[in-house]
Amino acid sequence: MRHFLLLLFLPLLLVSCNKKELDEIELAPPVTWEAHKEFIHNRRFIANLHGTDDRLYVLGLNLFSKVSLAAGEEKVEHAYHYYNGLAEHKLPLNRKVFVGAFKDALVFRSSLNPVDMGSYLTIIMDQVDPHFRSFELIMSNSVEAIGLSENNVALVPYYAYDKEKNEHLGRRFLLVKLTVESDGFYEKVTLQEARVLNYPLRSSIVRYIKAYGDYFYLSTDNGFVRVSEDGTVEPILSDQIVTAIFPHKGNLYAITWNGPRQSNSLYVSATGGNWTRAADLSSAAEMLSYYPVNDTLLLASYNSQLFKVDLDSGMSVKELDNAGLEGHFINSIAKVKEKVYVGTLSGLFVKDANHLLTYKEEE
Repeated sequence: MRHFLLLLFLPLLLVSCNKKELDEIELAPPVTWEAHKEFIHNRRFIANLHGTDDRLYVLGLNLFSKVSLAAGEEKVEHAYHYYNGLAEHKLPLNRKVFVGAFKDALVFRSSLNPVDMGSYLTIIMDQVDPHFRSFELIMSNSVEAIGLSENNVALVPYYAYDKEKNEHLGRRFLLVKLTVESDGFYEKVTLQEARVLNYPLRSSIVRYIKAYGDYFYLSTDNGFVRVSEDGTVEPILSDQIVTAIFPHKGNLYAITWNGPRQSNSLYVSATGGNWTRAADLSSAAEMLSYYPVNDTLLLASYNSQLFKVDLDSGMSVKELDNAGLEGHFINSIAKVKEKVYVGTLSGLFVKDANHLLTYKEEE
């Protein structure tokens, strides 16, 4: 009988011991976002990021920085950009140029060599439009204030006023086409064309502006339009205000808001011209900022929290682990080689790409 009882309870003891051992095994903590050591103290404020195959461009409050990964290790260079207003406006940049607007001037600088003499271009606005009064840039740390395409074409909103007639002329747009040429030593930004657009909705407030391909997508209180790089204005959705546009898996998507109906929607387009409503959304969707990391991976942020966005069936989001980002307002994300960079108003953070999709544990 004694041996029988021992055989009966031995498996239970083994199960109990194994369970105890499993309970004592600690899971490896998630890889945290690390603050970049080159962007501390008075370099902490990040206004915007742009990533290429081997280089990260960083637009800060006072500095424009290049982080090169071409040699396998980071090489960081800083230069003063002498722009104003980055605390209120998120200025755009691409792999060739970045732009600032203050008082009565637009200044385009080369991303490769921003402070070299002759490498930048200044446009005095009242020389282009005598009725120029002031820039009307979107005030936001999340939405870019000026449209800038990868083709080095800019769309700049401003306010016009006729002093002689004491007449308000409403909002106008300046379409600027640039040429960026290299002489072997540095790249020079030159003006190809600057043209005032007679936009039919000039009196409405600009809510959103973003360039994709050869078009600018512009949202105002009077609807959603796109503007070609030759200045043609094409109405798209007259009853929707767009709060975000982004590419994903070969399509363009837009998060919209309909004021009279108090509703949010997800629209999709294969060409950018014809749009179809894909899903109804909650109001939380317009609170997010969206970042296409590549054509198949879409992230979003709200304050210091990151999300992975899935658009395969409607729209769903899943929280990513944000250890190291707590309390830092996210406004830009870029991937360079195998590193992902997050720009915030209080620092630049980095993580290896293979640790990016670590999901936050449910509490």
